[in-house]
Amino acid sequence: MTEYYHFKSDEKQVLINLPVSLAVVEIKEDHTHLLLLSKGADQLFHFDEQSVQEQIEEFNEDPAHYIAQKDIAILKNVIGEALSSPDQSFKATIEMASEHFHEETYIDVDGEIEVREDHFLIFAHMSDVTKRQISLMNATQTSDHLSMLLNKILATTQTCIFWKDQDRRFLGANKAFLDYYGFPSLDVILGKTDEDIGWHIDPEPFKDDELKIINNGESTFKVHGTCIARGQVRDIVASKSPLYMDGKVIGLVGTFDDVTDDYHQQQEISKLNNALLNSLKNEEKANAAKSDFMARMSHDMRTPLTTIIGLSDQAIENTKSDEDRVVYHQIKDASKYLLSLLNDILDVEKFDSGKMRRNDEVVNIERLYQQVKTMIEPSAHKKGQNFIIDNEKLPQGHYVKTDERWLTQILINIINNAVKYTPDHGTIKWTTHYQSEDDGTIMANFTISDTGVGMSKDFLKHMYEPFTQEMNILSHSETSTGLGLSIVKNAVLMFGGIITCESELNKGTTFHISIPLELPSEEELASHHEKKNSLSANVSVLKNKYALLCEDVQINAAIIKSILNKYGINCDIANNGQEGVNALKANPDRYDVILMDIRMPVMDGLTAAKTIRTFNTEIPIVALSANTYKEDIQRSLSAGMNAHIGKPIDVKELIETLCSLLA
Repeated sequence: MTEYYHFKSDEKQVLINLPVSLAVVEIKEDHTHLLLLSKGADQLFHFDEQSVQEQIEEFNEDPAHYIAQKDIAILKNVIGEALSSPDQSFKATIEMASEHFHEETYIDVDGEIEVREDHFLIFAHMSDVTKRQISLMNATQTSDHLSMLLNKILATTQTCIFWKDQDRRFLGANKAFLDYYGFPSLDVILGKTDEDIGWHIDPEPFKDDELKIINNGESTFKVHGTCIARGQVRDIVASKSPLYMDGKVIGLVGTFDDVTDDYHQQQEISKLNNALLNSLKNEEKANAAKSDFMARMSHDMRTPLTTIIGLSDQAIENTKSDEDRVVYHQIKDASKYLLSLLNDILDVEKFDSGKMRRNDEVVNIERLYQQVKTMIEPSAHKKGQNFIIDNEKLPQGHYVKTDERWLTQILINIINNAVKYTPDHGTIKWTTHYQSEDDGTIMANFTISDTGVGMSKDFLKHMYEPFTQEMNILSHSETSTGLGLSIVKNAVLMFGGIITCESELNKGTTFHISIPLELPSEEELASHHEKKNSLSANVSVLKNKYALLCEDVQINAAIIKSILNKYGINCDIANNGQEGVNALKANPDRYDVILMDIRMPVMDGLTAAKTIRTFNTEIPIVALSANTYKEDIQRSLSAGMNAHIGKPIDVKELIETLCSLLA
């Protein structure tokens, strides 16, 4: 029978009563024998005092009941190594058997070997490290899983990935990288630099950005370069970042993408963009030339029209022959038609070039409708037509903010067409309905219907195109440019409105037009009334005033002078802007107002006005111009003029303007 070591009773009692977890084991003939457990160990293993000796005996019979089988051999090896070491100590972590420990349990064993009278005793201190060990195992499993996942990502991703050391030598690369260059394995590139492999036609861009990364810790993004892959020159973009260890850069990791197709496509797009820019510049030059031509044509045509209409007015007023008066009226009407044709062509050009702009102002909407009625009604009555007007009253007063000229022209064009293309004794109806919008505006809904010849379905598809006209019985007998509906559509769109049409041959046509109208503020309304009152013509203020008229066309100068003389204004004439400047300098106190044509030889009207303002800032200057768009008016005002009047001159507008400036 094997004789095991016996502690003295007092030592044994001390050991058993220790509050720390201690187990004393004897090693005998390659066999371990548990001698005793401290009370601390009893508590660690949840043994009660009565069963401790029983648990010790059971352990000695078969340790596998208490220690996991795989860890018994590990523990023996650790102890064996400790017996052969000078300090005769060991440390191990073991898993307890599930037979006595229903939950997963791990114990740290920190042992020292002591030799007593040929007995090898192990004094093992124990502690429960279950939580630590489980966490460590989970972390290891997670790390293994992440490592496996990373390897799988590197193997399957289509992006070429590589990593290098601080000397720019390859440490590794993924499968996509090797496949891109056609390398059979990593051995081809490991330990080599880009220059060693020689796959870059120009390695400097890549070398420079890699040195920035390694030396400065910078990251680079999509550096473009070229490389040779499988015998072909390819365009690539590479992005790289530093690799750190303990706060120091130890290398870099990078990716690259083949952008050969995209790069070539971008080059083609760049070429196309340059070609497009050149084309746009040429188009801009062509548009500028066209606009200049239209402006010159406007001036050159309006100038003789001014003469014809002015002479016609004088002849109508002075002739005593009714027969001659009829002829002069016909000349005047023909000139006005030619003027309207010119205006239509210029309007279409303005819309096409995007230069048309609204000029909103406070307008009495009821008066605007009355003006439209006054202009249309005589033509309708002449044809014996039933002209019905059913316009609602504006919900809030009579005033709105809108572009009076264009709103009037839209209504006149549509209603005039209804009169023109409706046979004698037909019916034209114009109704207006208002609708309040959520944004505070008022939607004016106009409906103009007639019982005229109507339009075909085919023509309805093209009705808004310039120079188009339906061929029917009335269209052959009516004069039209085919521009009216094109201008109306563009004008409605300029307002942000909508226009629709319903028509049927020989049954009539109905237009629906919706245009948003703003309501003026109290301040805007007060300013409008003040302006209107100040502009009320008091012709008596014109008596004995002196005007300097700068006009290069003698007949036009004579006509304007005749108009001024009729209202008591004396007038001197200058043949160009320079003569006008000289006349004012020679007689600075003689003139009360200057009428300035814009296009003149030697010195144009704008230059003359700017020159005058350098030495006389008080005298009113009124521009007389065949160009009457908003930008033309603004140029006149910017040159220092006080007002702008279009040609052919409207006598009423001219006199009211002079009254307001000379009052």
